Amino acid sequence: MNLKIFSFFSGSGFLDLGFELNGFSIELVNEYSSAFINAYKYSRNRMKLLLPKYGYSNCDVNDYLKQKSDVLRHNIMESRKDKSLVGFIGGPPCPDFSVAGKQRGRNGENGKLSLSYINLNVLMMFQRS
Repeated sequence: MNLKIFSFFSGSGFLDLGFELNGFSIELVNEYSSAFINAYKYSRNRMKLLLPKYGYSNCDVNDYLKQKSDVLRHNIMESRKDKSLVGFIGGPPCPDFSVAGKQRGRNGENGKLSLSYINLNVLMMFQRS
């Protein structure tokens, strides 16, 4: 069975690498920080890992949802055509929830991004091939 991952809040790709080294394929990578996405690309190249099928996106997750949700839906359906399991992974910023952070919860600037991550997962759950 094929296991395909769409990665958001990807950072430098450590979470993705763990999944990939355990049989998952990374289909899409989205990261807001240019420095992190550049590190991600560099390390994948150095390790000779395949490029994500649907490429890299370097934008705010909310902009991605507004501008590319139709493309994302299409890519999810395409990925499922061969009966693959498709999932989303990511590490939404957590300083607003952390005891060591700002403790603003879901109302904090980064806390709001957790809802965006949930919305991505809801979008994926209701896609049928």
